[in-house]
Amino acid sequence: MQDKSDNDIADISCTMPSGCGGVSVEELAPGRAEGRSDEDAVPQAIGAFAGVGFDEAMAHPNAMRKTIYRLAWPVIAELVLQTVTQMADMIMVGRLGAACVAAVGLSNQPLNIAQGFFMGISVGTTALVARFIGAGDRKRANMVTAQSLVLATILAALLGTIGFLATPRLVRFMKAGPDVIAYGESYMRTLMPGLFMLVINMIASASLRGAGDTKYPMKVNIFLNLCNLLGNYALIYGNFGFPAMGVKGAALATTIARGVGTSMLLWHVFSGRGVVTVRTGRRFRFDWDLIGRVVRIGLPASMERVSLSLGLAFYVRIVSALGTSAYAAHAIAINAEGISYMPGFAFAVSATTMVGQALGAGRPDVAERAGWQSWKMSATVMGLMGAVLFFFPAMLMRLYVDDPEIIAMGASVLRIMACAQIPMSTAYVFMGALRGAGDTKAVLYVAMASVWLVRFSLAGLFVNVLGWGLQGAWYAMALDWVVRGSVSMARFAGGRWKEMSV
Repeated sequence: MQDKSDNDIADISCTMPSGCGGVSVEELAPGRAEGRSDEDAVPQAIGAFAGVGFDEAMAHPNAMRKTIYRLAWPVIAELVLQTVTQMADMIMVGRLGAACVAAVGLSNQPLNIAQGFFMGISVGTTALVARFIGAGDRKRANMVTAQSLVLATILAALLGTIGFLATPRLVRFMKAGPDVIAYGESYMRTLMPGLFMLVINMIASASLRGAGDTKYPMKVNIFLNLCNLLGNYALIYGNFGFPAMGVKGAALATTIARGVGTSMLLWHVFSGRGVVTVRTGRRFRFDWDLIGRVVRIGLPASMERVSLSLGLAFYVRIVSALGTSAYAAHAIAINAEGISYMPGFAFAVSATTMVGQALGAGRPDVAERAGWQSWKMSATVMGLMGAVLFFFPAMLMRLYVDDPEIIAMGASVLRIMACAQIPMSTAYVFMGALRGAGDTKAVLYVAMASVWLVRFSLAGLFVNVLGWGLQGAWYAMALDWVVRGSVSMARFAGGRWKEMSV
């Protein structure tokens, strides 16, 4: 069973097509005329602005919208299936009882912290690949991919080993009840080896999306989620001749599915079929300059994600102290809410890629227009998603459980989050746009201040002091999104990100 992060965030060739200013591909690719390798030459323009051109994107809103949609729809399709799979996962686990639901939800919090550590490498990879592709330097985009993959592999192996050994302490740290501890330890220990494969998946997908290729990661992750769903059905309940393994089966199915997906991505990148390629026949050497640039961009993003995940972990501790039923309602509502966050994440990917590539090509005006247009499209769709959450929350909760108390608690908090959908879309898109520009420090400060000063602090006040229960925790979550969305929009509107050097 795959975990759903609270703020998860992630294209192809040159963003200076021949249609831009009448410059031909041959003029942009002198390497071919001089006999250099194809890797050194600027590739055929098939990236974010292929077939459109910067001036056309600025002059015609429909052209910009089509470009954004072309990048976003594969991510939306991928996330639709991922969300449906996660919902089916939770439904399957929910049939095992509230203790199993709580075990999965609590165990995922430390894993989200570990995943957040690697988000920095992912963000740095996307930003640099997008800049190099925008500047027509495919060779250095390939080098960034190779350096990031090797660095992430080493760090993921180390962190996964530490996490496996520390599992019992981590589960108890999350204040799991006596009926939850055994399930939580079994789930987390089985999922830890999959952390390694998840990280490689993140980095390879980030590189492809930074170059403009959102379709292949979509195909891989759709297949991965189908494998996960089938594995859950087989291993949780003991179908197809497999033993019934309960929550451990859910974790094992996720680990196997991630292994399959990661193998597909690595084959794509190493075989030369990807828009970014890692050459296996060459001796690998660390390029400390490129690694330093990835880290310089990615470290604030990593700190942001780790801080965010830590804040959420302490936030979850406040919720879990309300009891197993309350936390089960919280975990199920979070899962059901997954239907709404997909457009925000997808349009954030579009904003990250287009802003990075446009800045790499020296067109900050295009980057700014792409950011605002991505937000308008995202806010429209997520506003509609909010209406679904507001008018049909009990129906969503009944998909998971039959317990009237859990259904009532979950429905009440889903209505709260329905009102935060547009602020959530605002935070997703503008923070994604700022990451694409390399302005990751600003995103770090916004996320840290909001999650600690707003979500965690207000949750403690509303739940422990005012006694508002689970609803109080969700009021704090909604206000967190309002603050993050407002501040990130203001930062983007200020325009300082246009001068960022990566």
